Formats: sequence, structure tokens, C-alpha cells
Amino acid sequence: MNAQPAAATPAETRAELTRLSARGYTQLRHVLVQLPDRDKPRASTLAVMLHERKHRPLLLYIMLLTCWPWLKDRREPLEGAVWIRALTAKGGPTWSSSTLSRAWAELEQLGLVTKGKREKRLIRPVPRREDGGADYEMPGGRQDRWNAYFSLPDEFWNEELFAKLSLPALVMLLVVAKETNKKDEVWLTYDNVDEWYGIKPKSAQKGLTELQALGILSRRAEVVKAPLASHGRTVRMWYSLVGPYGHQARAAKQTLAKNERRKRLKFESKTATNPKDQA
Repeated sequence: MNAQPAAATPAETRAELTRLSARGYTQLRHVLVQLPDRDKPRASTLAVMLHERKHRPLLLYIMLLTCWPWLKDRREPLEGAVWIRALTAKGGPTWSSSTLSRAWAELEQLGLVTKGKREKRLIRPVPRREDGGADYEMPGGRQDRWNAYFSLPDEFWNEELFAKLSLPALVMLLVVAKETNKKDEVWLTYDNVDEWYGIKPKSAQKGLTELQALGILSRRAEVVKAPLASHGRTVRMWYSLVGPYGHQARAAKQTLAKNERRKRLKFESKTATNPKDQA
């Protein structure tokens, strides 16, 4: 009598979900972090989720966007058990059918997903744009203020960083990743984090300290002249992500993905013109 094969583990499930996306990273629009109009309030989805303590919904939404490149074309929705298994890791938020259902409902209330019709008792959630202001489309190569995006590498899932971060640390990871999309480091103060992103100084401090302790964030102090300061100088703190989350590593992955896509499109165009090449 043959033994039953072992069931897929959470790590194997996450590895398969990211493999199917075939990029090596998730595309997240800047408007997840900050709205673009400088003459209007700039706090966006992250500030709301942090203020309302929506840790599970934020992770679920990012996972949905990670899977969307292939999930949008899948004939059947994913079962709830798959989402639960993919989001389960030691030290992270616990998941069950009820917490998953609640997280989907909270995302719907925030305008970040719409629930399609039930298909064989399964729900097919469809993402909306990261600020909840429009239907979702892949940002692609567009760089206008509503479609500019930054990348979150698959290591976030496959090395279980998502399970190690508190909600403030996750929020600040996304803030710094957004701000270092095209440069190595960003200057931040706790006050401007509040002004620019709607994130309270205490939460920003907690998140940045935690990221540094985990070895994901690096800080650089710069002494600059300050005529109105008591000593005539002040210190600016510059923040950068390191390892696979650093600007250079993320840019390299994006370049690789673009080159692979260009090769694939060229091949598809060639085989469409010369069907015999498919043989």
C-alpha cells in the first residue's frame, strides 16, 4: 500500500505562488505610501492601515498583488486554505478561516478589493488600485504620478520577512522602499514622516529601529550647517535598505525581468509570424 505524499508546506506554497508570478518581485504603486498632489493631504493607504491596525489585511493585499500577474487569468479562484497556508509562518500573525474572511471584508471596506460572484462556493477577490481610488491595472512601465511603482522582492515572502515585522516596521519598510526606488538612500525625520505620509513619529521610530535591528536598514548620520541651531549645526539621518531590498539589488531584478519579457515577446512575435518555428 502506497503511503500518502506529504502535504505542501507554507514555505513551498509561497515559493510556488512567487514562481508563477515569474518576476522576482511585486509591483506596488507609490500611491500605496503617499498621494501625489503636493497641495493636498498626502497620507494614503499605509497611514490608514497603520492607524486602524490592519496588519493582516495589509499582508493579504500585498500577497494578492504578488499573485495577480497569473491569478487574474486562473480559471478558478484560490481556496481559502491556500491563502491561509501561504500567509502562515512562525512568529507572524495567525490565520484561520474567520481571520481570512475578516481581512477580505476589511480590504473591501477600504476600497482595496472587490469580491466577485461566488464560484463553486469560492470568492474571487479582485484588487483595486493601491489608494482605493480606481479599478486595478498592472502599472507596467508607466511612470506618471498615479502609476509609478516600486518593487518588493520575493525574499519578503520566501525568507519569511513578512512574519518577522511588526505593523510599524512593515509600513516603514514600504516607505523607505518607495523613497529609494531610484536612489540609494533617503533623508527622513520623524516630523516629516508625519507630514509626508501621515505616520506618527512614535510609529516611525519603532519601525525604523526594528528594521535596523533585523539588519534590513542602514542609517548614515550627516552633520550639516544650521545657522539657527544652538551649535550652528545639526545632524541629518539618511536611511537605506540593504541586501535584496537595497536600491541596486531591486533595480537589477527589474532590469532582468524587463530583459526576459523583451525576449519572450520577441519569441512570441517570431513564432506568430512563422508558425513552423513552434515545431
